[in-house]
Amino acid sequence: MSTAPTAPAASGYPGRDQLDGANQRFRRALARLAREGRRHDPTLLATVERIATDAAGALDRLAVAAAEAEGNSARHRAAIDREQQKLDRLARKLAHRGGVPR
Repeated sequence: MSTAPTAPAASGYPGRDQLDGANQRFRRALARLAREGRRHDPTLLATVERIATDAAGALDRLAVAAAEAEGNSARHRAAIDREQQKLDRLARKLAHRGGVPR
């Protein structure tokens, strides 16, 4: 008697499974290349370093893009609007009291 396969756990965000798979393949390929370089052809290690540095730069750029997109979310825009309203009320209160700095 066989049991039905269970559904995989929901990933943290859309595309997570693809990203994890690509990351795993990349790291394995880079590890194999580095191993080959250490064992048989030391000139490959410069290639390993270049590829790793390029990948780190690309991931950093994508992290910045994700953080910028998060900062533009509806929730963050609403929070900024609430803070602006607080500042506007405070400015009106100060102006009413004659405390507006010039």
